[in-house]
Amino acid sequence: MATPVVPSTNIGIYSSLRTATDCNETTNLSLASICSGDTYGGITNTFGGQGGPAFQFDVGLGEYLGLEDPPMEMSNTIGGGYS
Repeated sequence: MATPVVPSTNIGIYSSLRTATDCNETTNLSLASICSGDTYGGITNTFGGQGGPAFQFDVGLGEYLGLEDPPMEMSNTIGGGYS
């Protein structure tokens, strides 16, 4: 089952990126961790089998450049998701 894609407006870490990446956590979400899959500020977000870090999105714009290393920008995630 595919994850929802990140919308082009009203992007939220909880409502958009968490669902698009199939992030397991519902609190202590880190934009940097969700985008890169690494630990930032002591926060590590994990992902379910349907998703993964945003820099690995397989649907949408193709390559999601700039999502592996800070500074991460939410605008670079628009249209991304997992098929």
